[in-house]
Amino acid sequence: MKKGALLINIARGGLLDYEAVKQNLELGQLGGLGADVAWTEPFNPDDPILKFKNVILTPHVAGVTEHSYRSMAKVVGDVALQLHAGAPLPVIEFVN
Repeated sequence: MKKGALLINIARGGLLDYEAVKQNLELGQLGGLGADVAWTEPFNPDDPILKFKNVILTPHVAGVTEHSYRSMAKVVGDVALQLHAGAPLPVIEFVN
């Protein structure tokens, strides 16, 4: 990675080599870390990586918002109404 690059992990905590990330933050090679997953569960709130001002950790529920819940409820409600009316089920697309 280029010097100063930002590393973002929203997949799985185990994907990152914790010691390598910590070392590259200390050396200034890594410009910052943003993650909503931790490398250990339960997460240690005294983890030394949190001393860096360029590290942001959020809960893995960052996408859970009022808007997302309303959108999900609308989809479920629409499908329920279609089923009640005897309409065929819509094609549901799963994205991972």
